[in-house]
Amino acid sequence: MKDKEIQFIGKITAGITHEVNNVFASVREISGLLTDILSLTSDESFKHKEKFNTSLEKILNQENRGVKLISQLNKFAHLPDSQSSEIDINENIQHLIFLTERFGRVKSIQLQMQPAEQEKKVVSNPFYLQMALFYCVEYFLNNLKAGGKIFFNHYNNQNNYSINISAEGEVFNLQKLFNDPSSMELSNLSKTLEVLDAAHEFDKTNKSVKIKLSIEK
Repeated sequence: MKDKEIQFIGKITAGITHEVNNVFASVREISGLLTDILSLTSDESFKHKEKFNTSLEKILNQENRGVKLISQLNKFAHLPDSQSSEIDINENIQHLIFLTERFGRVKSIQLQMQPAEQEKKVVSNPFYLQMALFYCVEYFLNNLKAGGKIFFNHYNNQNNYSINISAEGEVFNLQKLFNDPSSMELSNLSKTLEVLDAAHEFDKTNKSVKIKLSIEK
């Protein structure tokens, strides 16, 4: 897919997220109004008051969840806005975990991150970097059995800045581990990014797999 096509999808998606946010704002306003009206009634005059309050609380909780989801989707939609920009690695990984945690939850696999103590920013392509990280997650999700864990950490490494995505747990098939389509996609994407180098490490002793992404400073 060409950059202009990616940007087109991003712009349309971002526009829709703003409209959906307006819908949630209306839901919040109406729910608040109903809550205020109910607070003026007595339990005797409205015997279903408790049930209505419980229902309104659930509506507000779902509205808050929806706003958070749309906010993250909007952030994702704006990734193609720039082909090269300064990226906060902690924030970038946290965003990816939020976007992919449902895939992990379906397969009973946890995604965890160890944030760097100091804020670290690198210059790269935000969209392709996020895509590369996603392929790493997908790679592990395809090969780990339920109960596995995926870990993120990052650090300075001489002339490069490294993002390590490692996994612990039992894999389905060791022979197919490095023939996974996501691994191939990651290799192709590394060539597209130019500044990204991907390497695999596998430890048969503790059944852990690690992918290291190196970004030039």
